[in-house]
Amino acid sequence: MSNEKIVIYCDGACSDNQKRTNLGGWGAVILRGREVLEIHGGEKNTTNNRMELTACIQALEQVAEADAPITIYADSAYLVNCINQKWYERWRRNGWVTAKKTPVENQDLWKQLLPFIEKKQVVFKKVKGHAGVKYNERADQLANLGVEEARAGKAGQVSSRREETLEADARYTFRQMENGYLLRIMRGASVAETLRDFLVAQQIHSGSISAVGALEQVELGFFDREQKTYLRKQFKDVYELISFSGNISLVDGTPFVHAHVVLGDRDYRAVAGHFFEGTVAVTLEAVITPFDEKIKRSADPDTGLNLLDL
Repeated sequence: MSNEKIVIYCDGACSDNQKRTNLGGWGAVILRGREVLEIHGGEKNTTNNRMELTACIQALEQVAEADAPITIYADSAYLVNCINQKWYERWRRNGWVTAKKTPVENQDLWKQLLPFIEKKQVVFKKVKGHAGVKYNERADQLANLGVEEARAGKAGQVSSRREETLEADARYTFRQMENGYLLRIMRGASVAETLRDFLVAQQIHSGSISAVGALEQVELGFFDREQKTYLRKQFKDVYELISFSGNISLVDGTPFVHAHVVLGDRDYRAVAGHFFEGTVAVTLEAVITPFDEKIKRSADPDTGLNLLDL
């Protein structure tokens, strides 16, 4: 098996899902090395679950020749639970009949999907829908585009768009998890600048963040209420980052991290304050949890600060 890794985000949509006549769409984003492939399509008189399955099948057909591990992210509990809890094994044993003695729904699609996942190293992971997860949101957009194409009489067609991804940012590496991101910032990188660029790249507009690591050339602040300004102080030595805790919001449309930190020196003395900037001395390991809603900050005349606009 190759060192290549393939990641797929798939989603389905259906307009008037519970009605006899309706329009459905499916979409998928396939990440393969530096390459991104987007595919989508639509059908008439279908269901949301059938579109979820179709998105997964169509995506796997695009990488059928690949000898590489595949991770599939979907917000469909129907799809993910069936695979991870192996519902299909019972269905097969019972001749594709449920415990209630009724035919398994969508068995034609399940029979197409199962050979893919049994021949390859495929892992299914549940992702929360409409939670700001970049490629899941894109898969949702593609699925809705499929609905519109079905409405326009293009049902049954598969459309695709291939593009090259940007070069990887050497300042950090990350992994997307079900509820957020694990981020590691490399030695020598500016913390504030790298965090901002990462949030912009992943389209994270609000959330929470915590981190540990080691920093140097750190600038901290203490807010003077009477002067309505921060008193700033620099700490040039290498410090353990004992705690980095904050939130993410939008200021003038750009992600902004408001964080407080606690630092420890080689004599086990601690300093703390509002975080302005610092350079990674060894590593910085962060956990970022995006929020569904866009949270903004606006100017507060009483304090002179940009405070959460709630």
